[in-house]
Amino acid sequence: MQMVARKADAIFYNGRVYSLDPEVRVARAIAVDDGRIIAVGTDAEIKSSAPRGCDKYDLGGKIVIPGFIDSHTHFVNMGIDSMNVDLFGCKSMDDAMSRMKSGAKKTPEGEWVLGAGWMESRWDQGRFITKDDLDSCCPNHPAVAHRICGHLSTVNTRAISVLEINADMPGVEKSASGALTGVLKESAVALVRDATAPDANRKMKGLVAATRKAHSLGVTSVQDNGETEHLSIYQTAERADKLGIRIWFNVPVSNLDAMRSLNLSTGLGSERLKIGGLKIFCDGALGARTASLSEAYNDDSENTGMFVLPVDQLDDMIHKANDASIQLVVHAIGDKAIETVIDSMEDALECTPRKNHRHRIEHLELPTANQLKRMRLLGIIASMQPNFVGEWGGINGMYYERLGPDRAIMNNPFKDVLKSRVKLVFGSDCMPLSPMYGIISAVNAPHDSQRITAEEATAAYTRDAAYASFEENIKGTITEDKFADFVVLSGDPFSNPSLVRDVSVLKTIMDGEVVYDGTRIGKKRS
Repeated sequence: MQMVARKADAIFYNGRVYSLDPEVRVARAIAVDDGRIIAVGTDAEIKSSAPRGCDKYDLGGKIVIPGFIDSHTHFVNMGIDSMNVDLFGCKSMDDAMSRMKSGAKKTPEGEWVLGAGWMESRWDQGRFITKDDLDSCCPNHPAVAHRICGHLSTVNTRAISVLEINADMPGVEKSASGALTGVLKESAVALVRDATAPDANRKMKGLVAATRKAHSLGVTSVQDNGETEHLSIYQTAERADKLGIRIWFNVPVSNLDAMRSLNLSTGLGSERLKIGGLKIFCDGALGARTASLSEAYNDDSENTGMFVLPVDQLDDMIHKANDASIQLVVHAIGDKAIETVIDSMEDALECTPRKNHRHRIEHLELPTANQLKRMRLLGIIASMQPNFVGEWGGINGMYYERLGPDRAIMNNPFKDVLKSRVKLVFGSDCMPLSPMYGIISAVNAPHDSQRITAEEATAAYTRDAAYASFEENIKGTITEDKFADFVVLSGDPFSNPSLVRDVSVLKTIMDGEVVYDGTRIGKKRS
């Protein structure tokens, strides 16, 4: 029997530990000391490291995997939105407006009614919310309903007046007669986001709410595409020893010059909070019909989407960040946008070669085979969201409506990405935040080009996600000397694809401490 060199302050035994490390594979137990894994092995080996007073957890034969790393979130905003009118899961326009009306009744007259999370693709009407809809349920309040994608929002007549919105502003939708519809796209969404921005206290409450939800879903690390001021919220929480999750903070592109002048490089920070890459938007979203496509939308024949930035401005940002050794985290959904971003990254890397840049394309929903080949050659990471397929895939889903059957089959091709040997990492974009739902969606995706194994999907949420943040040496697998971040599952997601749907998170451990316990299984003190 192999003896453990150090004594543990906690052990977890009688489990089936899938380390996601090819050299360790499956073990039975884990020993932890001071927040780090000190050994992974048999029950007998690990129990030998447990002195009197050590915390002992009987896992009851359950599956243990590394803590989930969500590679694409808007973490604080998710928590804040959870405190507003929740429009996620509304089954109809009437349902959404009923919730907004209830929100208005609880809000003092004249103050904003804030709703978020609606998704018209599942409604019989199949159309965006308009100002007339919001006027009917919030006549005495300025009101906004943010679409789930974050790239489109609708405001009512009072909000239009308060914000002084006019038809000449970019991103403001007009009807055929030239009247404002209340629909705001891309840059215009910032008008209402800025006007309704929460104060620091509410942001901190949002962080607490988001962390609690993340723990319940097995998430121990997030790669966050937050707003500039969110960094100070994270710092405040960390200084008070209340930052309950590991944050890789991708900095908004508006801070590029400040990062360069201060020589702030990717990876700077602590075990809980690190500066990540530079987040840049190239195009919009398929749901909002603003993702940039080479051919028109199936349900809008005159529209091919849009670029958020002029191409020369995008090129300049990408070159500057690459020159400054800053990781690039670029949002590109449509095939035209993806091509533009690859071209720009390739040119930047030719001008300033970097062997370990780990630049990323976020979403990458409609890549071509040639684009995947170029990404592999350039070392660009594919950061994708399998839960999108779960929400909008299939014959009756939003992807079929927007893209038509031929392009819908080519959408989110996770299997093709892996076959092309492009590094694949998974995140949620908080739509919704749930790695198990993402794994279910990838394993049971409607098209063969999308379907991958549960182990491949889990690796994209753990081991490979850690690589995307340059942290593969400290997390992502259950391996000696790494953070003691892991998750106990109710079932085995690797045995049978049809059974994956029934698997849930029972317990979440971070730094060797139980931060979520849905079962109260097995703690003993010797």
